[in-house]
Order: sequence, then structure tokens, then C-alpha cells
Amino acid sequence: MKVSLFYLPTYLKEIHGPAANLYRDILEEVEFADSAGFHAAWFAEHHFFAYGGAIPSAILLATAAAARTRRLRIATGVVQLPINHPIRVAEQVAMLDSISGGRAIFGIGRGFERAEYDAFNIPMEESRARFNEAHDLIIRAWQGERFSFDGRFFRVRDTEIVPQPLQKPHPPIYLAAIITEESFLWAGRMGYNLMYVPIVSTRDEMRERFAIYHRARADAGHDPKTAEIMVELHFYMGESAAQAKDYPRPFVQQFHRSAADANRVEADAAQYKGYGGLAAKFEELAEHYDHIYPERAIFGDEEQILARFAELAEMGVTEIALKINFGGMPQREIMRSLERFASRVLPKIS
Repeated sequence: MKVSLFYLPTYLKEIHGPAANLYRDILEEVEFADSAGFHAAWFAEHHFFAYGGAIPSAILLATAAAARTRRLRIATGVVQLPINHPIRVAEQVAMLDSISGGRAIFGIGRGFERAEYDAFNIPMEESRARFNEAHDLIIRAWQGERFSFDGRFFRVRDTEIVPQPLQKPHPPIYLAAIITEESFLWAGRMGYNLMYVPIVSTRDEMRERFAIYHRARADAGHDPKTAEIMVELHFYMGESAAQAKDYPRPFVQQFHRSAADANRVEADAAQYKGYGGLAAKFEELAEHYDHIYPERAIFGDEEQILARFAELAEMGVTEIALKINFGGMPQREIMRSLERFASRVLPKIS
């Protein structure tokens, strides 16, 4: 089982002060993960809200992490393709791959917050079409030659991007999928890896969505042995089972309140089936801790965490990304949790 860190932090000015303090903490955690033998660090792009908005550029923070590490894979988790220009993304991810010595992972997705689309003047009803076209343009740009591209949204004439990715033909690609069935089907058909975000789903729904993904891969002729499934979950390891259950409660509640605030305006119903009432779902998670613990998080002592990892492995998960920095949890406690995990659990599963 691969073990990574995942960053969708809750930036709270009254707790963190300047955002510089949050970045300092994140980079401290990433440096520790590099020395302790973790697999990767994933950085999620969001905008404007406490919910992830302190990382408006996943690539920029990933590059800072690359400069401070030696072996850790450095991953975007994700770049929102519909609201970014694909040529800029192709250039910047190739640059990240070069700076990191070929350690980049390219996680991509559409995003689901209407406020982000509105601010960048991108019609949300075009999200999937823009995603598909941006993806195709980036892959074309990474073929190492001059090219032209004539799409619905983007046109390129006789252009060659510099630099090219160090990894050939390009960094590994992961698609973020949450609810929409088409996302799982597309990732499978393309033979890409899956980044699953189980924010509002049950174990049974997780199994069903993994099955959709695997069937699509098989139908498209991709080797099932090459499929990678990453799942990101809130994480805290305590000194005891009771402490591990109780301590994260206010912080994970704050995280979900911030997620509700970022989703007050509904996503486009046609493009985001199943996303209706998302703010209310996040508010429910904030109010009812039993909906989070133990199914939608990994909070526990050594024995509980090993059991949760075994359960996820049995479901086909190949990588667990630990969301450790959330809800304003104090940095000293985040580091204590990481240190406990690295010394007591990581040697038994990696």
C-alpha cells in the first residue's frame, strides 16, 4: 500500500494569520513525509473560500514542495482543467516534472464549485466539453514537436512548448472522480488512474464506483494489473482510540462547514448529476460526527488504522492519501500524529 499526504487545507485567518504560515506548515509536513518514506504529496486547486482556497495554484505549491524534497512524488490533486488555459498547464506541469527530476504526477478534474467558474467567466454547462478539449490539447503539446490544434474553445498554430516533461510520454495521469458516473467511465476508458474523493459516499457506493471504473478499463482493453486507485481521507492518529476519536471532531466539523460555504450556489444540474444539495450534505456532515467517524475518515490508534488500511486494500485501493491539515488543527498536533504514524504504522504497510 502506498501512503501519501493530501492537501485541501482549511485556511482560517484568525488561526493561521497570514497564509504564509499555512504554507510553512504544509512544507514542514511534506519535508517530514519525504524523510519518512511516504509515496507522494498531493495538492488540490481551489479558489476564494476557506475550503482549499489558499491553494489557488496546485502547480505552484507543488513546485515549492519539489524543491524541498528528494524522493517524494509531487502530485497535482487536481488542476481544474476547465478554468485554466491548457497550454499554460502543459508548460507548468512539464516544468514541475523537470524541476522535480521526473517525480510529477498529473492529477486532473473539472472542479464542482460554481463560484470558481463564475469568477473566471467560464460557463459551467461547458465544464465537461472544456475538460475533454483541454486534456486533448495538453497531451498533444507533450508530444515534443511543433503542432497545431483547432478546437471549440482553444486554437493553437505552429507551436512547440518548452520544456517537455522529463517522464515519457508524460507524467502519470489521475482523474479525480466523486459522484458522476461519466467520470469513472472516462478514466477507465482512457486507461488512467483513479483519484477517488469519498466526501459524501458510503462503502457500498465506493465499491460500485470502483466496479464501474474497472469494467470500463477492461472493456477498453487496458491491463487490470496497471490500475491505480488513490483514495484521500481525513486522518489523525492518536495516543489512544478514545483520544483519536474525540480530538479531530471540531476540526473536521470546521472543514465541512467551510465546504458548505463554498457550495451555497448549486453546480450545473446537467453537468453535475448527484451534486444537488451539496451544501446541505456538507452541513449534515458537520452536525453529525457519526456520519464521519469511522466510515469517512481514518481516525484511530495503531490497531484501528491498520484495520482501516486492510479494509481499503481489500476494496482495491492501492494508495491512501492522508488529509492531515484541516479545520485549523494545531501544527504541533498534526506533526505528532504524523510522527506516530511514521514510527508505528508505516513500516508495517509499506
